[in-house]
Amino acid sequence: MKKLLACLLALMFVFAFAACAGKPTSETITTEGAAVEETTTEGMTTEDSATETTTTEGVSTEAGEVPGVPTDTAGILRYYNEALKKTPMQRKSYQREMIKITALVKAIGITILDDPNMQWNPDLGAYIYEEDKAARPSDLAALEAGWVADAKSSVSGDTATLTITMKNHGLDPDLDPKPGTRGYVSTIDRDTAVQLVVDAAYTLANSIIGPIYPNPIKEVTVSNSQCGMSNGKYVVTVDTGSGKIKALTFTGSQQVEGNAKCRLNIPIIPASANAYVTLQGNLTAVYAPK
Repeated sequence: MKKLLACLLALMFVFAFAACAGKPTSETITTEGAAVEETTTEGMTTEDSATETTTTEGVSTEAGEVPGVPTDTAGILRYYNEALKKTPMQRKSYQREMIKITALVKAIGITILDDPNMQWNPDLGAYIYEEDKAARPSDLAALEAGWVADAKSSVSGDTATLTITMKNHGLDPDLDPKPGTRGYVSTIDRDTAVQLVVDAAYTLANSIIGPIYPNPIKEVTVSNSQCGMSNGKYVVTVDTGSGKIKALTFTGSQQVEGNAKCRLNIPIIPASANAYVTLQGNLTAVYAPK
């Protein structure tokens, strides 16, 4: 009888131990399973986030592909620069026109002309002083973020349209607006701009004095010249499949200001006159793939 009771008690301890040992094992398995599931979820989230970021930026790091058209300024800029890398471009035509002169002409301290809003040619309105419809090498280059004021994009079918607006730059004695300066293309440089001030001085003198005394100016020198650029804008169409540029137009304005000292060729009046001139012109340049 004692042996039987001892055997029963031993079996009870075995069952109790098995039951107690079974519970922690079950909890451990459940916990490990949850940890694995959580890790998997986090991994998926990380991968999804990376994919979304790449698409939003609009530039793939593999094979130079452009998987989507971004809508933010930084993304559009990268998208444009990537498209420009892929597309050999040429300038198809450009046109520059003079739209306004602000003129103040003085001789021996006497104001001869003071016109703050003088048309270059009242009869014709804007004066087209340079035009070229021949194919020329492109002066397009990658745009830097610091040059850009705003950018917008839209998509229609397989074509993306980018509108990139450049920052304005006021009159500055240190600015030499060579083509490509701060994103402005097909511009005139400082020397050409100063020559326009000289031309303006001759035009003013001939219009004021010429009817009385032909060829009144002997020489014109310009000092204190300043240049400015404004209203720069790119309108670019891009094939969304290839990521290549289909067409591009740049428009903008340039300003130049200078003090033109005119040595007169007239013996009966003072030897020189000063013309304080500010000129404003617009430019349009059209580019296309080669």
